[in-house]
Amino acid sequence: MISSGKIVNWLLAGALFFLSGSLVACGGSGSSDPQGGLPDEPTPIETPEVPDPEEPACEQDFASTFDAVQQLVFDAECVSCHAGDAPLGNLDLSAGNSYGATFQQPSTGSDLLLIRAGSRSESHLWRKVAAWTDDSIILTGGGAMPLGGPLDEAKQELLRFWIQSGAPEDGTIEGTAERVAGCFPEPEPMQILPLEAPVAGVGVQLVMPSYTLPGSTELEICLCSFENFCEQIPDEYKSPDGKFFYFDFREIRQNTNSHHLLIQAAAEILAGGDADPNAFSDWTCTGGPSAGEICNPRGDDCGDGFCQTPIEATTACIGYGPGNGTNTANFAGTQQPQSRTPLYPGVYRRAPCEMTVCWNSHAFNLTNVDTQMNARMNYHFAEDRTYLSRGSSVPGAFAIPQLITEGADAYTKKTMCWNQTLPRGARVTSFSSHTHQHGERSWWTMPDGETVIYENLLYNDPPQYFFEEPLEFDAEDDADRTLEFCVTYNNGVDADGNPDPETVTRASRIAYGIGGPGSEGLGLCEPYACVNEGADFTVDCDDGARNQKGDDAVCDTTPGAGDGYCDACSIMGGVTTENEMGQGTINYFVVEVD
Repeated sequence: MISSGKIVNWLLAGALFFLSGSLVACGGSGSSDPQGGLPDEPTPIETPEVPDPEEPACEQDFASTFDAVQQLVFDAECVSCHAGDAPLGNLDLSAGNSYGATFQQPSTGSDLLLIRAGSRSESHLWRKVAAWTDDSIILTGGGAMPLGGPLDEAKQELLRFWIQSGAPEDGTIEGTAERVAGCFPEPEPMQILPLEAPVAGVGVQLVMPSYTLPGSTELEICLCSFENFCEQIPDEYKSPDGKFFYFDFREIRQNTNSHHLLIQAAAEILAGGDADPNAFSDWTCTGGPSAGEICNPRGDDCGDGFCQTPIEATTACIGYGPGNGTNTANFAGTQQPQSRTPLYPGVYRRAPCEMTVCWNSHAFNLTNVDTQMNARMNYHFAEDRTYLSRGSSVPGAFAIPQLITEGADAYTKKTMCWNQTLPRGARVTSFSSHTHQHGERSWWTMPDGETVIYENLLYNDPPQYFFEEPLEFDAEDDADRTLEFCVTYNNGVDADGNPDPETVTRASRIAYGIGGPGSEGLGLCEPYACVNEGADFTVDCDDGARNQKGDDAVCDTTPGAGDGYCDACSIMGGVTTENEMGQGTINYFVVEVD
């Protein structure tokens, strides 16, 4: 029997990385610095040179992104009720009062904060607004807001974007001007509120050594730190051999410039082996009074700085450390600034209490100002340990091999599906998904072939569905325990069904193959369709050579015009942000079935 369950919360799909095992990361470039600095030649983010158009008059002036939220959302939609001497719900959203009343503040009628930095799904104010149009949100403590009906799409997107970007009070978040018709100060990098460490005896915190992300730059790097908090953990939360602790909640928070953060450890340690930080070399202090000095990873040589290994540019830490990075496995990670992963009551997982932690950070800085990348991860100890958490992901290797050979042709859409059969007695607690920018829609369908139990329409902000009552899969027939995960890939088709050269896969935008920076071959694409304005998008402009270029002359708007550009490809599986991936994730536990 399959019980339908009730969706009570959806969290960001950073939790899709909750499963242990090797995952593929996305992008990066440069060389290593043995003193723990930045790669010598980070990838610059290029912007095409275009003539400066005549500046239009501003429709409205805003002092910051939050000022736009205040004027367009709170002032326009909320203060008629939420202001004055007796604001509705004792919530004052008037200018000068709204930020202090909402940011990291408790809500009434729920256990959520009104605004949680970096997480719309755990921000009660967002959920009240989004409940008008999102049936998966079940509210406690009142109905949807505003009372008069839903916000228009643009205002709702502004609110979502601001929260997901850390909900800063000051400064312009890069990307604001694309969402709001108005004038803003120059964008600047945002620093998200640091995650507070758990109270002693409740949990522990891991901290990534910070690094500088230069302005107008994309980086994917790897570095390692050593963690030993075995003595901080009460014995009742440890495994009998003392090497592991049990947890039922995990939270990650990182700066909003991040594309992803993968957190790794040696596979041997994750399997119960002994931690040996000396397997890594060149441990050096960064920050603090001993910066630049050699350090003992088990010691306290660096004071308030970090003892870390050198920063190197690498995809998913491949080629980094002993075994060229092949002996490490991911045990945590997120795509989002804020990721909270509560396990179902009675369900638990384990993690080593001593380990070398390798941090794979991929980040973009689209502003002209340097910034610092930071990340923290909290664990809460598990008291109720009845069921071990399990998980499954389909397809393997993030569908990269299949997307290399079967990706959607230029200017077309294509749907690809995969099946996942669960063990008898499975109790599913959550679903999630992961794609890159061409993933227009992803969804999970129940064994009846009709019921869509999960859907995602926003590739870079995918939800994770949690269930108040787990979905039960007890049938003897495998077919009745088999779900289908599908992705529709859009390779350059606009809303009206016409070719869109800006969203089609472009050969010139894929910097390297699946082997990481400097690699060639798999992951790169050979263009065969035009992208220039006025071209015939159906003509074949393949030049017949394997050089990531096409015959531009074929794309000329008139013979000999010299304005042709052959650059469009089929969707190509790979690791850069222009490449594609696809994976659906299920978390569950298993009970005995008669």
